[in-house]
Amino acid sequence: MNLNHTMNEETKCLTIALEGKIDSINAAETEAAIMELHQQYNNVDIIFDATKLEYISSAGLRVLLKVRKLQSELNIINVSRDVYELFEITGFAEIMKIHKALREISIENCEVIGKGGHGQVLRINGDTIVKLFHPGTPVEDAEREQEYAKRALIMGIPTAIPFDVVKCGDSIGLVFEMINSTTLSEFMKNNPERFEEYAVKYANLMKQLHETKVTNDMLSGTKELYRERIERIRPLGYFTEEEIDALHRVNDAFADDTCIIHGDFHPKNIMVMDDELVLIDMADITYGNPLYDLGSMLLTHVTVSPERKADIIGLPAEMVDKLWGIFISVYLNTRDPQVIEMTMKKAGIFAILKAAAALGFSPTANTDMIINYVTNMVREKLLSNVDGCIALLNM
Repeated sequence: MNLNHTMNEETKCLTIALEGKIDSINAAETEAAIMELHQQYNNVDIIFDATKLEYISSAGLRVLLKVRKLQSELNIINVSRDVYELFEITGFAEIMKIHKALREISIENCEVIGKGGHGQVLRINGDTIVKLFHPGTPVEDAEREQEYAKRALIMGIPTAIPFDVVKCGDSIGLVFEMINSTTLSEFMKNNPERFEEYAVKYANLMKQLHETKVTNDMLSGTKELYRERIERIRPLGYFTEEEIDALHRVNDAFADDTCIIHGDFHPKNIMVMDDELVLIDMADITYGNPLYDLGSMLLTHVTVSPERKADIIGLPAEMVDKLWGIFISVYLNTRDPQVIEMTMKKAGIFAILKAAAALGFSPTANTDMIINYVTNMVREKLLSNVDGCIALLNM
């Protein structure tokens, strides 16, 4: 038997295509062909491509199990829905990484209802929306967000669970069922008489996130995430080696905590559904110190230009200012200006750190103007007084 296959010299993985039906009639022959290829390519790891696989019996599954025992994990990609059900029913989905074939969708004439650091959100029809990641985002990122959304819901956080991972051109997307819903920003614009009511709900949703404690096996840590992001900018040359090390010192100075951190909390990432606020973006969900979320919000709600505020939040700048005023006093449960000022100073340290780390998020989008503005700001407001910033965080 001749099985179609390709060898990736970079990843050192052999991809073998499975086609038609694998059952008791041809299982032994299929196994022999796979093992021959395995030896031919010096026992490299195998990936199975199931694009053309129509059916697999228990005899065929035993062949896959033998291959699974040869390597630390086994990936089977482009699995049809019918074949995927077989893997689930037999329990093979628990011992192998089974990746469904992605459904193709069109976004022609779809309304864009939100944009963010990871992509954009569009309404497909009255009942469903899709979050499309930037082109080139790996499907694993979408699958991780889907899994984290499930975990957050189990912990009591109101979040929509994406029911499908799809493909649209070069982009991967998550599809949500959001019946009779609208973004919080649109709701606030269209219902100004309820603005303050929903600004309070907005603050209480953040409080709910931060009052929910998690263990490190449920989510990854925010501090670790920013260690990785700071390292990502090291080879770009925007900062000296000493400056990169100083950014790490500041990140490490944030007190450890186990709160749920959203990472990109703003009204375009929240839907109003039956008077309830529901999160739809869980791409950056981690656990850590609440200042990580408050610092991120400072960037989008306070420090950027009025034009940029309106673009990110989806509200006129004056409404964003009003929203932030209500949010911070409700979140902190005080109107004491000294308490608010101290919290904003501490959160502001992370806001600057995040701006620096963002330079490595999509380096090709960095213009000279952006690079100069951010690096100058980071040097002036953070790197010039690293010890002072760390002392403030410890107060």
